[in-house]
Amino acid sequence: MKNEFSKAESHVLEDILVIFTPILLLTAILKRDYAYCIMSGKVYLIGIGSGNPADLTPRAERAIVESQIVIGHDFSLELIRRLLKEKQAIGQEMSPLERSSVAVGYCLKGLSVAIISTGDPGIYAIAATFLNYLKEKEIIIPVEVIPGITTSSNAAAILGAPIGNDFAVISLSDQSGSWSSALERLEQAAAADFVLVLYNPLGKLGNKRVLDVCGALGSIRNPKTPVGVVSGAGGKDESVQIINLEDLPRTRLSADSLIIIGSSSTCRYADWMITPRTYQPGIGY
Repeated sequence: MKNEFSKAESHVLEDILVIFTPILLLTAILKRDYAYCIMSGKVYLIGIGSGNPADLTPRAERAIVESQIVIGHDFSLELIRRLLKEKQAIGQEMSPLERSSVAVGYCLKGLSVAIISTGDPGIYAIAATFLNYLKEKEIIIPVEVIPGITTSSNAAAILGAPIGNDFAVISLSDQSGSWSSALERLEQAAAADFVLVLYNPLGKLGNKRVLDVCGALGSIRNPKTPVGVVSGAGGKDESVQIINLEDLPRTRLSADSLIIIGSSSTCRYADWMITPRTYQPGIGY
């Protein structure tokens, strides 16, 4: 009888565990998420465009003003110094992952944190790194991505209308993955007659990748294809060059240069680069 009673108790215990284990797990998850909601602040990922006050959007400015802590490169922080006042500004040399970790730490203490970057935070900038960091660490906190005027948009406006039709954006950074894969994508985009917008033309390798691009385009693009080179777009040291593709290997570049290589329909007129839009008369674009 004793053994039968023990077996019965065992079955009851198993039934209880089957019923209550999911409830306990769900409770733990809800408590965790509730803790995040109560304890965490908020992280803003902010694009400040060129850093010129005239280019900073009201939304971006408001988020910076509302943040208690602002993180970014020293150069970027200097561009918005007027908005920092008594805020804690963190500008020491850190990798994007380190910035992400620091921002999350402050956020979980209930503080509002801004990570700023020039251009737009979602284009070769902090947003992808930060959100992927949250994913890998399985962290849920309030995040707002605030767009900025992109470097490509700024440079294109300075040049006129070089990206008035289809274009492809590719980074030449020597820290952004396989160069052979990037070069292959670039060749395919060139063969499809896209305008090419090239970020980060200089890196630790100097202009080697630009020379590789010129070599790859040699059999695809006309050597007289217009090319715009804008350095420091929107800043006080802005410089603009419109050249032919064949002259690009000898063109002086800087770390903040952006290159726009025209398509077969891109032309020069006065001081402008123009890639015309195509449309049917009477119908529109």
